[in-house]
Amino acid sequence: MANCIFLCLVILTTSFAGSSSQQDVDDCPELRCKQDGPIVRFPFFIKGRHNKNCGYSKDFELSCSKENDTVLELPVSVKLHVSDISYRSQYLWVHDPNNCVLQQFIVLDLSASPFLFNEVYDATVFNCSRDSTSSLSTRVDCLRDSSHPFVAITKTLGDLDGMVPCNKMFSLNSVSWEVFDKYFISTFAMLWLRPNCSRCEEKGKHCRLKTNNSESETQCVNHLLAFRVKFWAAVHLVAANQRMAIILCPPSLDLADNFDTNHSKALS
Repeated sequence: MANCIFLCLVILTTSFAGSSSQQDVDDCPELRCKQDGPIVRFPFFIKGRHNKNCGYSKDFELSCSKENDTVLELPVSVKLHVSDISYRSQYLWVHDPNNCVLQQFIVLDLSASPFLFNEVYDATVFNCSRDSTSSLSTRVDCLRDSSHPFVAITKTLGDLDGMVPCNKMFSLNSVSWEVFDKYFISTFAMLWLRPNCSRCEEKGKHCRLKTNNSESETQCVNHLLAFRVKFWAAVHLVAANQRMAIILCPPSLDLADNFDTNHSKALS
């Protein structure tokens, strides 16, 4: 009897473990670095928490900081925090944790990145002897120090007409127009064009790589339906193994008779 009970337990445990491991391999769950952080799913994936196959490519890899902020790393060694992601419009909103995004833009190179700005300008950053009076320039206080008391950024050299003597510090190519906003606080939007999953989102579906091991082709999937199919498949698998356990280890008639006898005595 003891051996039979042990065999039943092994069968049931195996059924649960098998269905769970299969789901873990197939699933790419929606995750967050923290409770109020952006939802991360295809084409993005979180390093160390998602399988790499859950993302479109290495370029869409995100990570969680020690403070559980969602981090995107761009070429070359530019780390920005992600505050929101719109999978339908294919935009993400990022900000510099040090609130000086222009410092990051000095080394930013998006030529090998899938992300780009919606509207861009070439800009020049200047160090001026005193504050600028030009309405076409924007002060950059985070770049100020004792040797650069007034730092301004302009779209064109002609914008310097209303500025006092200034020396060029560096140039920036193809930067977001938002850096010229007088009230800019280091948060700006970026978009991606590939993969184009907006058509899936418009249908209320999710996007994923095709199951034929294609490295770039995507397909739309009904994520709710997929979850239900896997759930009921696991239920049926457990039920089938339970029936097998009953066949191998049928209830003992002696035990049933003893239970009925003892139960009758207790009532009398």
